[in-house]
Amino acid sequence: MLLFNQILMSKKYILSFLTSFVFLFQLIEADIEEVVVTGSLIKVLEDDSSPIEVITSKEYDQLNITNVAEISKYLNISSGSRFQSNALEGVDQGMASLTLRGLEQASTLILINSKRHTFAGTPSNEGEGYIDINIVPEIALQRTEILKEGATSTYGSDAIAGVVNFITYREFDGLRVKAGRQSTSNYDQNDETIGLLYGGKFRNINYVIGHNRLERSPLSAKEIPGIAELGLSGLGKTFKLLGPDTVESGIYAGDYPNQTTFVPDPNCESNGGILDGSFCRFLYGERFNIVNDESHKKNYINLYSDNNLVDINFTFISSNVKVNDNPQSPSYPALPFLSRSILPGEGGSPFNVPVVWYGRPLGAEYKSPYSPKDIEQKHFGVTAYFELANQTEAEVSITKSDHSNFHYRPDIIDSRFLAAIQGNGGPDGDEMWNIFDSSQNSQSLIDFVRGAEVSNKSADLLSLNGIFRAETKNIKYAYGFQINNENLDIFYDEISRAEFDADGKLIKTADLFFLGGGKNVSKSRNGMALFVEAERRFLEALDIRIAGRYEEMKNESSFDPKLSMKYKFNDSLTLRFSRGSAFSAPSMAQMFSSQINLGSVRDIDDSVFVRQASIGNPDLKPSTSSNQNFGLIFQKDSYKISIDYWEVDYEDRIEVESAQALLTQDPFGPSITRNEFGDLIGVTTTYFNEENTKISGTDFQFDYIFELNNYSPINLRLKGTIFDEFLTPQITADGLSKMVNRVGKFNYDSHTHSLPKKRLNAFMDWEHNDYLFSLITRYVDGYTNERPITGLGASLGYENKVESFLVFDISARKSIDLDEGNINFGVAIINALDESAPRLYDAPDFSFDTRVHDPRGRLVNLNLEYNF
Repeated sequence: MLLFNQILMSKKYILSFLTSFVFLFQLIEADIEEVVVTGSLIKVLEDDSSPIEVITSKEYDQLNITNVAEISKYLNISSGSRFQSNALEGVDQGMASLTLRGLEQASTLILINSKRHTFAGTPSNEGEGYIDINIVPEIALQRTEILKEGATSTYGSDAIAGVVNFITYREFDGLRVKAGRQSTSNYDQNDETIGLLYGGKFRNINYVIGHNRLERSPLSAKEIPGIAELGLSGLGKTFKLLGPDTVESGIYAGDYPNQTTFVPDPNCESNGGILDGSFCRFLYGERFNIVNDESHKKNYINLYSDNNLVDINFTFISSNVKVNDNPQSPSYPALPFLSRSILPGEGGSPFNVPVVWYGRPLGAEYKSPYSPKDIEQKHFGVTAYFELANQTEAEVSITKSDHSNFHYRPDIIDSRFLAAIQGNGGPDGDEMWNIFDSSQNSQSLIDFVRGAEVSNKSADLLSLNGIFRAETKNIKYAYGFQINNENLDIFYDEISRAEFDADGKLIKTADLFFLGGGKNVSKSRNGMALFVEAERRFLEALDIRIAGRYEEMKNESSFDPKLSMKYKFNDSLTLRFSRGSAFSAPSMAQMFSSQINLGSVRDIDDSVFVRQASIGNPDLKPSTSSNQNFGLIFQKDSYKISIDYWEVDYEDRIEVESAQALLTQDPFGPSITRNEFGDLIGVTTTYFNEENTKISGTDFQFDYIFELNNYSPINLRLKGTIFDEFLTPQITADGLSKMVNRVGKFNYDSHTHSLPKKRLNAFMDWEHNDYLFSLITRYVDGYTNERPITGLGASLGYENKVESFLVFDISARKSIDLDEGNINFGVAIINALDESAPRLYDAPDFSFDTRVHDPRGRLVNLNLEYNF
């Protein structure tokens, strides 16, 4: 085995071998039958060669979800996906991702019809670059194929955890109309969907045209009791007097004899604040949405021409997601004023001594402004299929995709506010901003200081692919090339633009009160790859497949081989094994962009929102991994069992530094910014290559058909994943590095997400006559939260654990045949027992895990489908 591993992983040896292999096969004539299968470039000799999960359009419909992002809730192999927005985090509301194995978003390769799609120019708040799956048109989705192992040797960069291949209709005959409405039973939130799909054939051209629309109404956090109770800021409106004082008149009239006195807003509660002793606090958490008001519009066109010499397939997909509201805090905290004093007479001060302001320009008495997003995506592809003179089948394609995200994030214009507190504000420059009594500020003055961070982040990918397939002497093989060109363009308007020096130090700040903006970026890079794959059957029982891919990008290159074997002992028992390497290149956003976001951290004695700057690192190396999978499949009569043990040994994993981890390791370190009083102002992070990550676990699936004597059978499918290890390095108190298992933890202080140990999903359906009844059971294991619980959290009874989550979905569908076509009526109750999302202490964020649990409770789904 040691010798085998050395040969398999010797890149120089295999590259030389496969180059000769390709050249030899080009000289041989052979017949070829084209088959498109995720996980291989050639025809798979039998099913079960690779651990692949297929979700058909019928199975997708039975999930009763309103958008493709929610599919991750029904995948036991998925952990950390962005299936819902977190309004308190980052700038990527309206975007969605699907990730496998709990790794970062970029480790799961997303394909559309086996073709690449561009990464978004907008990274997540954790700095992860990812592909926005909101490009997928649900009405045109024929099936989803998920490869649950590394596949860089086949598809290239990013296929470390696996591959998700969304396959759309290439041929469709007739008209399909879908309409649905999903409503929360406890709140006033609705999703309304409509989809149209029309297809046919004109001469030798098959055409399919589709349109999909989702209108989503908002759900405010204040409607769900307790879900935003930790979003309580001490920076509401409070003043610290720096000496004894007496105020003769006005709302602050009184004697303040102490050397230091905290004075809250006298009208704190009437202004919407929360009076807590000497502090006027602000419950900002309830200002944000759990679900935003969104409009999704998607278009789909596919033309397939079947000719004698060359077959042509044309695909065009467009998507537009508008986040219409996305309410924010009226304004952000006045962090710069924590380190300076308000002098007597300044900003309308009624005091005769300097004071420190613990507040914000626009507090609880003001309405929340909106932070809308406008996200557009396009995916265009042309593929030509033809046969070469030597009977080698060729597939040559060109794909162009792009993603743009327009951001509008409300804030206060810093220079104007500073002028206003000196009495030089307003349209005529003669108004003073009153920090102490907001009723004195005119609307014109408010409009004068209001502004926004305005930016547009776009990325695109142009990909040229060639795949050539043939067969000789019982060996099926494929080889080819891929050439990619990526572009990243980020634009900030003048007041939002920041500049950094060569060392990453901020030398020009945005003219904004709190948001830090970012720098303009215009970068591009090219990449190319050569690949080969071959498969042969031996003795009618053993299938062996070998693949290799050489990829070069900028100054980096990687060769990734893979060996797969399947041995069929008998008609019931099959074993499969695969071993290979994979890599993931850093996204352009991780290398070149910079952005400054709001983020919550736990400081020495309080939880606060602060500026978190993420600086791109052009010196990032690609992540690499060694992947291994061993599986057993047993099938007998009416049942089938499959078990797969998998391992990923991940090196140079790309992560953004955790602001919380930096703060925990050294509260006064070089990346931490504090004022003269020690108050936390900001944390600067960058991207880095983590030394090593090792993960392992087991997937299992059990299928059983219950035969009923006089009725149709009942189908049962149980799927589960058990995490064994997710080891990442952690710096101990003595400065040493040790590997820590993150399984079963919330992982607030590390560069990963929540990792429940077990996820189980059971699907049972019974189709009888014209009815289809379904029951889906979803279970997510509980996990611990090692974050210290203090203050407000302790008083509210939070614990250091997140409870397990068990949910039942039931549905029924009736099909009615008409003279022309048929109609399907469906009703579903999602989370039928109305289970609440388990409580999580993550102050000052929401009190549930946005990557794991849906907090909406019971959902009622009504849908109709007409086929003609």
